Amino acid sequence: MIKNTVKRIISSALVALMLLMYASPVAATNETLTVGMECNYAPFNWTQTNKTEFSEPLPDGQSYCDGYDVQIARIIADQLGMDLKIKNFSVFSSLVESTKNGDIDLVIAGMTDTPERRESIAFTDIYYKSEMVLVVRTDSGLAEAQSIKDFSGRSVAAQIGTMHDTLIEQIPGVTHSMPMESFPLLTTALKSLAIEAFVAEKPVAQAITDSNSELTFVEFAEGQGFEVSAEDVTVSIGVAKGNTELLEKVNGVLNSLTDEDRDQIMLEAIQRQPSASTSGQELMPSGFIAGVGFLLQNYWPMFLNGLGTTLLIALCGTFFGLIIGLVIAGLRQIKVNSRDRSIVKFIKKINTIVTTCYVQYLRGTPMMVQGILFYYGIRATGFEISPLISGIIVISVNTSAYMSEVIRAGIQSIDPGQNEAARSLGMSEIQTLRYIILPQALRNAIPAIGNEFVVNIKDSSVLNVILVAELFFQGNRISGIYYRQMESFFIISLIYLTLTLISTKILAYIEERLDHPKGNYPASQTAKVHFDSLKGDEK
Repeated sequence: MIKNTVKRIISSALVALMLLMYASPVAATNETLTVGMECNYAPFNWTQTNKTEFSEPLPDGQSYCDGYDVQIARIIADQLGMDLKIKNFSVFSSLVESTKNGDIDLVIAGMTDTPERRESIAFTDIYYKSEMVLVVRTDSGLAEAQSIKDFSGRSVAAQIGTMHDTLIEQIPGVTHSMPMESFPLLTTALKSLAIEAFVAEKPVAQAITDSNSELTFVEFAEGQGFEVSAEDVTVSIGVAKGNTELLEKVNGVLNSLTDEDRDQIMLEAIQRQPSASTSGQELMPSGFIAGVGFLLQNYWPMFLNGLGTTLLIALCGTFFGLIIGLVIAGLRQIKVNSRDRSIVKFIKKINTIVTTCYVQYLRGTPMMVQGILFYYGIRATGFEISPLISGIIVISVNTSAYMSEVIRAGIQSIDPGQNEAARSLGMSEIQTLRYIILPQALRNAIPAIGNEFVVNIKDSSVLNVILVAELFFQGNRISGIYYRQMESFFIISLIYLTLTLISTKILAYIEERLDHPKGNYPASQTAKVHFDSLKGDEK
């Protein structure tokens, strides 16, 4: 009965994986223009849950993207006679890598054309010109600043990987704070007094201050602000190097737009963004509790979508990690015997080296780094793979390294006398492992396996770097709409806490049921073994 149940579980998991692969996003065709942006940088681009005549659907099927960049992308796609597809990225620096790999055709994300980026991708002509300002607290005294010299001795930050960060050095005597990943994070840092100001483009500063009444932005008269070149205050569209045909076509479209056309598109985007009073949408209340209620009421589909993805990744990662871990643990149990022939000794030594390297590498490097190497490495070879499938593979392989050590500890906890008794009855080594040792080892390892599942629920958040739309990813997107992180991440934290508490209770129940064998059988665990997977063989 147990065997049939296991078979049904394995079959169901394989079918689910095949369905996921079948349902994964397909590659862009020649008729599709795939454009990458953050959808987290209002008014250039933002995420919303309602479909409008200005919005474009996102890959998760639950949300839409709107903003200045989306309208520019629409104009380009229309004039080129192509279908438009928007892909959202939670990490700004991933846009350049995805363009190089051919994952997206264009980057339209308020990106400045810099010499460093030009080494990786090509840039079109300018599609918007802006003005640099400093965002400050209204009660800091800096709100009355007239010159960047007034920020001398103050801590100023900017978004990582942007030219904004290089401008800070123009402020004499400034305390240059560490750059941060996104504008929602910069906004939170400013509100919590971690920094005293940050650099932003004027349209973005307007969106931030619309949603945060305690913040304002400082504009400077000519000669009192940052010294910038024309390129520094303009943004261009990124294209893969060598794709000169698309580059020339996009430049042709951009040149057909006048400055008045672009200003009008930006003005409409500013008025339409969710944080603007002119948007016609319900505004997010200023209070924390009211803000939490507002997000739950209006963005629950995005939270629900993130919850489903997180659970799917954690379940699949733990299940497949356990299967792979069983194989690795079995291979690591193979020992070199002095009576083995030379060739057998050689093969066993290779096996020991390979499995040890496998476990040590996966346990010694962050899963976020493994995800980036795997996903972008695979895409660089031209093989199409969806972020969700990549995420499941990465978390499964990473988990397998820990699972193999957990199972090995479970095997070592079995009294060696049972092995000797089975062999004296004529059972082979494999039969002994399959029918005597492994069932008991798995039962002994259940607490540690359950811990791995709880860890996977939380660690799946790092997969947002490869665009997996799990809970953390959705929290980032929602915080980018109103530039308020505390409310959205408070909700996210409650969801994580609920998941881990429920999982812990279920696992405790299973452990209790399996702790004592029914009938008059002897207890299997006769030796205390340390199950801390981080310590490997330590006992």
